[in-house]
Amino acid sequence: MKASVAIAALAPLVALVSPLHAAPEVRTVEASFYCFQYAPGAETLEIVSSDHQQPVRLSTANISKPVMLQVSGDEAVIQRRVGDQLVPAARVKVAADIAKALVVLVPAASGSTESYRARAIDYSQDRFPLGTYQLLNISGTPVRGAIGPSYAEVKPGAIGGIALQGENGTVQGVRFEFLETGKWSRLTETRCAVRRDRRWLVCVYQDPSTQRMNMRSIPDRSFAPNTAVALSE
Repeated sequence: MKASVAIAALAPLVALVSPLHAAPEVRTVEASFYCFQYAPGAETLEIVSSDHQQPVRLSTANISKPVMLQVSGDEAVIQRRVGDQLVPAARVKVAADIAKALVVLVPAASGSTESYRARAIDYSQDRFPLGTYQLLNISGTPVRGAIGPSYAEVKPGAIGGIALQGENGTVQGVRFEFLETGKWSRLTETRCAVRRDRRWLVCVYQDPSTQRMNMRSIPDRSFAPNTAVALSE
């Protein structure tokens, strides 16, 4: 009997010291969006938090202006409107050390409950400086790119940086390739001029329906240059 009484007396103390399931930390990050290819009926997304709701019109040609995105734990849910209802359009992981994100969207696989799959990259100037290309590989095969003497090889699902070298205005050769059946095949080959008044996102994406490899280069011109450089892209 005494033992039963002692155990009953300890029960409240055990409850106090037992670990509780803490609610996920909620934070807000500045987010811009780029859509590689539209999902049907999802050209506009809704960014929803506890105190505001803001539509974002997606573009396949430009990076959107930034909005404030609410992140719970390490995940943000991006909505779209269907009639009078909001439904999840994409879920994106946002690392704890990212305060400014660029969210890249591609159509989700057939049968998915969401319109897009998404990847968030660090969009701060420290991690994505002017005069650099960030090569994001959303395909299932390695890709590589060279701009003048600068080079990066990127595994599937990863991102790599290419920092331009040389004087402003120098025209350099550009070549991007993907690995196919053990050999490198050309994605694109061109020339570009060195300039450090902007930065570029380069996405390589494999269409799941056609298996075709696609690449797109999107400049971020949101920084006002200190000096004018009369160069072509």
